[in-house]
Amino acid sequence: MSPRRGNHASSTFLVGREPDPTSRGALVAIGGAEDKVGGRAILSQLVAMAGGERATIALFPTGSQIPDELDTTYRGIFERMGAEVHTVHVRERSDARSPATLRALEGATAAFFTGGAQGRIVSLLGGTPLAQAVRRAHRDGMIVAGTSAGASVICQHMIAQGRAGYAPRRSSVTMAPGLGLTKRLVIDQHFAQRHRIGRLFSAVALNPFLIGVGIDENTAIVLDAKNCMRVIGAGTVTVIDGSGLVHTDIHETASQAPAAVLGLAVHVLTNGHGYDADRRVVMSKEADSAHGQAPALASAANGSATAVSDTARSTNGGARGRAADQERQKPRTAKRGGADKARS
Repeated sequence: MSPRRGNHASSTFLVGREPDPTSRGALVAIGGAEDKVGGRAILSQLVAMAGGERATIALFPTGSQIPDELDTTYRGIFERMGAEVHTVHVRERSDARSPATLRALEGATAAFFTGGAQGRIVSLLGGTPLAQAVRRAHRDGMIVAGTSAGASVICQHMIAQGRAGYAPRRSSVTMAPGLGLTKRLVIDQHFAQRHRIGRLFSAVALNPFLIGVGIDENTAIVLDAKNCMRVIGAGTVTVIDGSGLVHTDIHETASQAPAAVLGLAVHVLTNGHGYDADRRVVMSKEADSAHGQAPALASAANGSATAVSDTARSTNGGARGRAADQERQKPRTAKRGGADKARS
């Protein structure tokens, strides 16, 4: 495979040097069902980040039971955008140890994991030289992207499976180790469409260190080396921060019973908005996370049991005043409905 290196990645694996966290490639997590026939905004952005016509994409259809079909679909899309595509075929764990398979990553500016089943991806790749090579390449600048199941596996703490519903329940989520490219986030996909907020509440309640990120279909986050994410696409991204958790009984309730979870901070972000995972604050739509200019709009670290941050709305004083006037003119039942949505 002839390398075609872009500006955002290098696949040279250096031995005996200290890792530079700022050299990590971006992570792109897509909520599934991304546009493949229209403007293809998310996939186009991915190719542009990977070097445009100089991009080389290592395509992993590993999670799917129809890998050849997905290979054809994504190969066609990426090649029409000018990228070079090399499919990494992993049907057995022995494939993930093969030198020929490892060579498929050489020169790659991005790796892309298709949808399917996240359990299948980690069962085939976990603990193999190929998984280690992906982590090294990402550390050295290669972008790693995934859609649907491929988005969930990039995390160290992965939602392996779960149930739909609103209420957090211990039985609603099963966790497993992922590929370990980010330890801060736990990602769920097809979020609004498959009613998965309850299982993300549960995942964060069980480990409040994690930041839950629920990504709608045809929507994505881009997480940079400074752990700042921004949203692209047509839907919303729900961010659940458990650092201010006051109380939960999820560890002691019956597995099927709803659990109390008090003090979560929940933000709903749309296209262009961002979130700083280190500082645990949302960023304005104009904030340039790549340069660290991240004005905070809200923080979970102030100890308040805050809730939904409506990032489609301005947070300057005038906007707050107008919103308050509008709320006072509404019936009390309408105000209560809004508060119920706001509180976790």
